[in-house]
Amino acid sequence: MTFMQLFGNAKKQILVAFFALAAITTTAEVQASGTPTGISDLLKTASVANDKATFDTLLTTALNTWPNKRIEILKAARGVSETWMSQAYLDELAAAQKAEEAAEAASRARGVMYYLDPKLWQGQAQLGGSTSTGDTEEQGISAALSFERAFGPKWNHSIDLKFDMARSDGATTRQKFVGQYELMWKPWKDVFLLSFSEVELDKFSGYDYRVIENLAVGTEIFRTPRQNLRIEAGPGIRISRVEATDFAPAMTDKEFLGRVSSTYELKLTDTIVFKDRASAIFGSDSTTLENWAQFSARINSHLAARLSFDIKYDSIAPIGTAKWDTATRASLVYDF
Repeated sequence: MTFMQLFGNAKKQILVAFFALAAITTTAEVQASGTPTGISDLLKTASVANDKATFDTLLTTALNTWPNKRIEILKAARGVSETWMSQAYLDELAAAQKAEEAAEAASRARGVMYYLDPKLWQGQAQLGGSTSTGDTEEQGISAALSFERAFGPKWNHSIDLKFDMARSDGATTRQKFVGQYELMWKPWKDVFLLSFSEVELDKFSGYDYRVIENLAVGTEIFRTPRQNLRIEAGPGIRISRVEATDFAPAMTDKEFLGRVSSTYELKLTDTIVFKDRASAIFGSDSTTLENWAQFSARINSHLAARLSFDIKYDSIAPIGTAKWDTATRASLVYDF
């Protein structure tokens, strides 16, 4: 049995294990973590009923149960009803905020290390696989790295790197790399400015490379403890290098475009999260539609199982390539 066959079998086991892990770990993770999300729901219920006594009891119980989540719980309670918070709690939050600001200032004073320190970036490493049967048998692997960091309350950086490779009948049928970088600036409460950059290297797409640069204005439509939705739109440019063929030489194409995108996240339980990203690019010569959806089931504080599905449509595809492209992945994700 070849390595790729072994990997394909392992991938099938991951698909089964994904749902089992989601069911097994939900209760355990809730008991172990105790996030402020559930507390917010209870406090809101007491607030709607105008029951301050219950509000105070719930808050005190939460603080005693999860002392290491004290500041997060107090912030959640203040968001529900600041007028019901005691002055001692408000003073504690104010002191915590000043401490955070002082720590941020001290970190900035380090110069370039403030931006490069890996301890200040949130990272994820993902490894998974895919397989298909029928007219062809194809086994594949997928890997990804992502990094995110907030620089104060107004700036946020996000980097995503993805690699896919697959083989069918002894030949490589997929070899794709996509790198994305988002820089978000939040000068106002509900409105942000976004710089989006993407580099795509797909050996079997008919393109040597495709580069997108987009500037957008966005807003957060809603945000609750369980779900949030944001959208953004703006102009940009796409540079595509079409591969040489027997009938035409390689050529570089530039087109101006408009890009609209959305990001939706839903917390189904304290351990299972659904996330969906959709985008539409309307260029002067072509239209590209893309949707990426995933379910993640938290196993522990560092490990999660993930099932994702991507679909992409290009209205004008190079000769010999398909307009539609899909990918399904089952992966394990490690947070660091």
